[in-house]
Amino acid sequence: MKKLLVLLLTALMLVSCTQKQKPDEESLDKGKHYMELIENYEVRTKNQSNLNDDPEFDKFLDKVFVEAMESDFMTMHFNVTDYRKYGIEKPPVDLGELKYGFDEENFTYMEDQLNELQSFDFDKLSYRQQYDYEALEYSLYETLANLCYYQYSYLFSSGGNLADNIISNFTDYTFYDEESIEDYLTCLADFDRYFEDAMEYTKQQKKAGFLMMDEWVDYTIEVCDDTLNKTEDNEYIASFDRRMKEIDFISESQKQDYMARNKELVLNEVLPSYEKLRDEIKNYYSKKDMDSFLMGKQNKDYARLTYYLNGSTNKNLDTVFQELQDNMSLLEAELLSCLYDEDLYNEFIEYYSYAPGVFSLSPKESLEFLRQNLNAYYPDLGDVDYTVDELDPDTASDNVVAYYWPSPIDNSNQNIIRTNPNNMADGLDAYNTLAHEGFPGHLYQHVYYYRTNPHNFRSAIGFMGYTEGWAVNASMYAFMFSGIPHESVAKGLFYLWDYYFLMYSIIDMGMNLYDWSREDVYKFFSEEYLLLDLYQIDESWMNMIIDYIVERQGGFIPYGVGLSSFMTLCEETQKKMGDSFDYVSYHETLMKNGPLPFNILQGAVDEYIASK
Repeated sequence: MKKLLVLLLTALMLVSCTQKQKPDEESLDKGKHYMELIENYEVRTKNQSNLNDDPEFDKFLDKVFVEAMESDFMTMHFNVTDYRKYGIEKPPVDLGELKYGFDEENFTYMEDQLNELQSFDFDKLSYRQQYDYEALEYSLYETLANLCYYQYSYLFSSGGNLADNIISNFTDYTFYDEESIEDYLTCLADFDRYFEDAMEYTKQQKKAGFLMMDEWVDYTIEVCDDTLNKTEDNEYIASFDRRMKEIDFISESQKQDYMARNKELVLNEVLPSYEKLRDEIKNYYSKKDMDSFLMGKQNKDYARLTYYLNGSTNKNLDTVFQELQDNMSLLEAELLSCLYDEDLYNEFIEYYSYAPGVFSLSPKESLEFLRQNLNAYYPDLGDVDYTVDELDPDTASDNVVAYYWPSPIDNSNQNIIRTNPNNMADGLDAYNTLAHEGFPGHLYQHVYYYRTNPHNFRSAIGFMGYTEGWAVNASMYAFMFSGIPHESVAKGLFYLWDYYFLMYSIIDMGMNLYDWSREDVYKFFSEEYLLLDLYQIDESWMNMIIDYIVERQGGFIPYGVGLSSFMTLCEETQKKMGDSFDYVSYHETLMKNGPLPFNILQGAVDEYIASK
């Protein structure tokens, strides 16, 4: 079966082994080849005046899209509401394939797709198609490189745990018609097979010498226990029942029948699968020191690739690392300059500690406030339909504060934001999080781009550094139109939140790429006077932060490197444009071609500067 084109979101859970073994030299050589293509990628000059689309190229993109949707049922369901109108052949209704090893068939398919893409004459494509060409080409390079380092893709890491993440496929599943309800129940019946495949994958991985961190085993057991703590009122049952009561295309008796079938499957299929996983995963403790799992200690090439992929960058990583540090120092200096007297500092601490005013609104009220007030910095999007509701506090992941589930391409009104009540107590954090997930963050960027009528295939590829960096950066700007009376205090909060994402990314890169020891991280903390002033930092606190980052290697990079890249891009653009710089048109430029790697995005910004 052909696999989904999109660069797998399991990038956050790709980490290294702790035992030496003979590597798969052939696949690693292929991986190095495609990583070199990423590193040396040259962005082409676009023809802005050519608005005439090449119909053959769009037919090719149509095929890319259709084959991506046909690769996996859940991918198709969440991307389109009516698969038939796109000529999509419905894929097998199941939870997908899990098989450890180098996927030669998928790799060959991707290479064939790349060759077909490169058979088109770039210069003859329209302006829109030229961006589509580069986005697809770059994504294929990333995917092909990533496939070659399959050894390091773990299913049960702390940063991307299958047992933890799978529930959202069901609780966020939308029922369009009776067929979609039947498909849902068919997938639910596939649970046991899917979890067994996941454990077989993990067994083969261990046999090959790639062991799990003990903390990952502990986390998986915790996830299973949290799920098993409820039976009749389990979220798999409660969420399904809520949605059944809301739909209007079946009778009450049919709803009762479906709820009964779902409950039986959860009690007899789903929960026993979690119980079996919990019992079996206990056999995977490695008793290895967690620091021995650091990526750079095992495979430097894979570590470098992780930062390219997670950061959506192909810059020299020494440059990326230095930019992180420079931007962090800049934010610290800016923050201190904002709080230049005692009154401002006290007001800053009041907002930081107690979050009065707009920060005390409900999630829905906050999102509406953000949507209606963002136009000082961003293009006005007008009305947007979305729902926002809470996750079950007993089963919600400790890693999750909130998340946005994008709308299908044929229904822009189906936008979903889920919040974790366990992590949304603080008003300031809640406001920032809702800005990140909603306006002007993920939801805003997604809806804005899809209102430009892009080609459908763009829903099948993604660039995490762009999307997460955008959302972090956008949520910071939300402080600037929050209604805080003193601009200096608003800027102070803006700078402080950005500061932490950069700091965590520096520690992540320091330990995984530059072989920092814990003592090196202690020294780094000791030199950060801003942190020392705001917190009572001791070695225990530092080790807690380090452990969290080591467990989730590369996990902060889309946020920190993405943010740093947007900061650098904005600063350079402002310097070049001077008084003619305008936030609204600048942010429009960043969004109009959709998520992109930052080297390609730089080309769009250069076009914007030249046009002024």
